Amino acid sequence: MQLTPHEVLGRWLLTTLGEMGGAGSKQAVLRRIEERYCSQLTETDHLPQPSNGEVKWENRTAWQRNRMVKAGLLKPYERRGDPWTLTQAGWAAYRALGPGQGGTT
Repeated sequence: MQLTPHEVLGRWLLTTLGEMGGAGSKQAVLRRIEERYCSQLTETDHLPQPSNGEVKWENRTAWQRNRMVKAGLLKPYERRGDPWTLTQAGWAAYRALGPGQGGTT
C-alpha cells in the first residue's frame, strides 16, 4: 500500500504550475498532473480517500499545496475558488528544478 511521497507531489505541482504560467484552478492543475504523471502514480494513489471519497493522490496534492503555502511557495487563497498561484519564491523553486524537471536553464 504505497503512496507517492508528498515531496514528489510537490515537485509535480511546482512543475505543472510553472508550465501553466504560474497559476491554474485546482481542477485544471490536477488534470495536468494526471495527464503528465499518471504512469508514475501507484494503484493506491487511485483509491478513494475514506474520509471524503476524493482520490487519494488528489487529496494529498491539495494537502501538499497547503504545506507549500506555509513555505511561501504558493499564494494563500483570498477567497474560495481562487487559483493555485506561484509566489516569487515558488518561481525560484520551479527554476531551480532544472531542465527535464520542469525548470529552466
